[in-house]
Amino acid sequence: MEEKAVYKKIERERLDFYLASVYKDYSRSYFQKLIRKKKILVNNKVTSSSYRLEHGDVIIFEFENEKRLLVEPESVKLDILYEDTDIIVVNKPAGIVVHPACGHLSGTLLNALVGYSKGDYKPYLMHRLDKDTSGVVISAKNEKTKANILKQFQNREVRKIYYAAVKGAVIENRGKVEAPLSRSPQNRKLMTVNSLAKKMAITEFKTILRNDGYTLLKIRIITGRTHQIRSHMKYINHPVVGDQQYGGPKTINGRQFNRQMLHSYSISFTHPETKNIVEFTAEMPIDMKRMLI
Repeated sequence: MEEKAVYKKIERERLDFYLASVYKDYSRSYFQKLIRKKKILVNNKVTSSSYRLEHGDVIIFEFENEKRLLVEPESVKLDILYEDTDIIVVNKPAGIVVHPACGHLSGTLLNALVGYSKGDYKPYLMHRLDKDTSGVVISAKNEKTKANILKQFQNREVRKIYYAAVKGAVIENRGKVEAPLSRSPQNRKLMTVNSLAKKMAITEFKTILRNDGYTLLKIRIITGRTHQIRSHMKYINHPVVGDQQYGGPKTINGRQFNRQMLHSYSISFTHPETKNIVEFTAEMPIDMKRMLI
């Protein structure tokens, strides 16, 4: 459906800023993409994102059809926690990569979601979990929903809860780690606490169970940095069990762990369509349940 807007302000505002302010469910980058594709006209002429609108300018465009798929569809069974016309929430098992990348061009969660969609929509993963982290993952089904949930992540309005089994006995019943993270200069694949880093990371935790050689923590991340929990747990000398990259033990009392004992348990946010707070949870996997015994 064709959209039409008439610019009525006196001050000259950038085209991309103006559209993003009027159509709040869509991002500025989304409109920049449409402008580059020459799908937005001002006074029936193609222009640029930086064009400064004048009073009376007429803007005409159509929201882009999003059915073209860029990731190969694959038939993989999904553990679907919830689905409607706007979102699909799944429980990702450990060992599955979330998004195609170098070395993992197929067999990912996104490949499975594209296959499941059968071309009816384009799935957008709203966040990522490491390959060996299990649990809840949200995917949007359209650009409008994607932009809405992305803003909630950026504004720290999405609440994410994890469970992690960490090395040793954590003394505190409750605690907070507030330390900035950046790439390790020795190994760019790892994140380390760095006082000069620009991005602060905040992790809250509550002790659930202390066992022989490890502690089960319930963790809430306030920020969403790469490897945040894994790096922060190493920083306080309680690395995640099985997380050998960050110094976690592979064995405890003769028991072997082949992946980091980290699980994304729940996510809550405002549903873009209903405007209600929704929460989705994924049961703890069997390898972590065994640690409760």
